[in-house]
Amino acid sequence: MPSEYEALHRPAPAPVRRPASLNLSVTVPAVAAPRRPILVVRPPTSASSAAAAPQQPQQQQQQEAEAAELASPTRHKKRVVFADDAGRQLTHVKVMTEPSFAPPRWSMAFLAQVTRGAAAEVCPEPWEPTFAQPASDYLSFRARLDRHNVSLENVIVREAEQVVVGTVKVKNLAFHKEVLVRSTSDGWATHEDAYCTYLASGAHAAGVPVLYDTFSFRLALPPQSRRLEFCVRFQCEHDGVPRDYWDSNGGNNYVLLRNSTPPASASA
Repeated sequence: MPSEYEALHRPAPAPVRRPASLNLSVTVPAVAAPRRPILVVRPPTSASSAAAAPQQPQQQQQQEAEAAELASPTRHKKRVVFADDAGRQLTHVKVMTEPSFAPPRWSMAFLAQVTRGAAAEVCPEPWEPTFAQPASDYLSFRARLDRHNVSLENVIVREAEQVVVGTVKVKNLAFHKEVLVRSTSDGWATHEDAYCTYLASGAHAAGVPVLYDTFSFRLALPPQSRRLEFCVRFQCEHDGVPRDYWDSNGGNNYVLLRNSTPPASASA
């Protein structure tokens, strides 16, 4: 066993020299800093962790699908198209080839589609009376009624029905009365008689004496003539003798003419 002195003063071993071919340099790569994740997944709370746990894979798949759709260069934009109840488009685009200052050229096929076979209606020429309404001048109307026991009261031309309607006043000379309107459209070569209809009044029901009775009539306008004239006949039995009373507008008759002059609005 060596002594303590020998152990302290033992010379250090000589360094071992390696050949030059064994001196290799080793490069240690640098450690990169950790990157932050793009998607931050927050941990669910304790109250909803149990309910949200099964939905995490589904949410992750949905997020991945949305990200892939946004990154796709061939993604199409969404379009909204409105349609009617039959599935057809609400708008119809038509390209106009005519200039703006020229009226459109409508073909016969287009006109037939728009009109659907309906024929254009020709405005009929209006009928106009050549006399004033007798009842418009009440004093003259009352005097003629007292003098002749019968008088035309008023007339109305109904162009849509091609008829003329009116009323007649007669004096209450007897209970049984016969009132008719005699008309012609060929200068009295022929004539027609239209019997009038009695119009009841409230005075008869109340028992009040009635001085005058009212009758109504209706005449058809002649389609082949431009003139219609008529007069009124009142027949009753007075003092036991049948009598006739006439109202012929002072011998001129009541005349209606078809007006051939176009209206002012149509000529403008």
